[in-house]
Amino acid sequence: MLKDSVKTDGVIDDHARRKFLKMIGAGTVLAATGVHAHAQSLGDGLSGRWDRDRFQPQDWARSRYRNAFILNPQKLFMNIGTAGSMPREVVRFFNDANTEYARESLNGYGNFAALRAQIAPGFGVDPDELVVSYNTSDGMCHAILGIPWQAGDCVVTTNHEHPGGNVPLQIAVDRYGIEVRRIQCPTGNDQTAEEYEFLFQEAIDQAREDGLNVRAMMWSSPTFLTGTMLPIRRLVDVAIKNELISICDGAHLPGMMAYDYAALGVDFMSGAGHKWQCGPGSTGILIIRNKIRSEYNQLPLPAYFPVTTSSYSTNRPRTDGSPGTVAWTERATGPVATYDIAAVIQSCGSKHSPMLNALGKACAMWDEIGRDVIEEYILSLSMRLKDNIASRWGVQALYAPMDDPELVSALTSFNPFFYNPELITDAAASGMFVNRLRDEYGIIVRNTAVPVIGSSSLHRPIRVSTHLWHSVREVDRLVDACWDLADKMSRNL
Repeated sequence: MLKDSVKTDGVIDDHARRKFLKMIGAGTVLAATGVHAHAQSLGDGLSGRWDRDRFQPQDWARSRYRNAFILNPQKLFMNIGTAGSMPREVVRFFNDANTEYARESLNGYGNFAALRAQIAPGFGVDPDELVVSYNTSDGMCHAILGIPWQAGDCVVTTNHEHPGGNVPLQIAVDRYGIEVRRIQCPTGNDQTAEEYEFLFQEAIDQAREDGLNVRAMMWSSPTFLTGTMLPIRRLVDVAIKNELISICDGAHLPGMMAYDYAALGVDFMSGAGHKWQCGPGSTGILIIRNKIRSEYNQLPLPAYFPVTTSSYSTNRPRTDGSPGTVAWTERATGPVATYDIAAVIQSCGSKHSPMLNALGKACAMWDEIGRDVIEEYILSLSMRLKDNIASRWGVQALYAPMDDPELVSALTSFNPFFYNPELITDAAASGMFVNRLRDEYGIIVRNTAVPVIGSSSLHRPIRVSTHLWHSVREVDRLVDACWDLADKMSRNL
């Protein structure tokens, strides 16, 4: 296991770095079987992600993609986890499409089959499994509220979830009488992917002992509070073992991670299109498992009904080659879909087609560059940032791990005041830090409020995103600025 090759001082050695790609996100199961999309297509060559002689982040800063965005050069934007920025060509396409939309008085009726067919391969799924939603929260509402719950059903989730998932869960609690059980997420560097398997299984077992009908697992990968990448494939395996529905809040995944969602086997994944994917606001990616690929997830497809649609009917046109129609409840039992579930959800009155198609333009740009290349670059910047934080403040300042590669994302949370117990939980000091970093250093980040095991108060780290438009020099600039500002504030507070 990778643990054997990790140094105890909080810095990953070169051997561990070379193994990073095969293990990240999809888990050791996928690494061993080779079903991760890019490990499968590129083989051992991709295991050199952390071989810095092979790939230098500085090279990217000199490429044409460094100037593909129209960001204000007076500011350093490092809060992509809240909002990305459309590239120049996407802005141009969006503006032209809006002008044409108005000039010709066009409408947005339809199921956007061509758009879904263009986008879906980049995420490893078929068009009938991908919906262009309005955002992550929209997709999570579709996923959770479309399941026919009953009183006594239980969903096992975490205490680090976003309102995008928590709110529809609460609606299901109030409307159907389900119960929600939450695992307590660990924080910091001293956590492992295996630990999350244990925590979810323990919560499932306890809920069943308490007489509840556990129906589903829901989690965020990565969590918006710390950036910890909960191991999707491992958790899907827990869901399969327990015959549960799997729901992933993947708000930050599209545009960040080069995942093959068919191989991950998750039933529902909702992500943003306007964050790391750099599409327009009010766009997202919702993936719904609509066929059974037994090598990835052999469980029957869960019962599900659309939440908002204008094209629902009891019987759908068959897509499996058989004549006639198929009942909505007759989901696929094999690798061929019985009907296009995404088309039904996608079709809901007249939608803003320039906006949805502009997301398609952003996705096409990512596919052209190579999603694996983008993932590699932004994670390499994230690792440099974590290395620098550990070097300056100590690894204890990190809220997400750097030593277990399955749990790493391009979101980095740390507390520049970690050495002062009073300031760790001081919301005012955290807010002041973010504001002064913006006003005095021109750097945009955000803070979060993190439940930490053993702490009676929420911790208040800052959260940093590394993305396409960043360079190594800018990552180092952020660290220097945070170090300088923390020193100033510590002396004056």
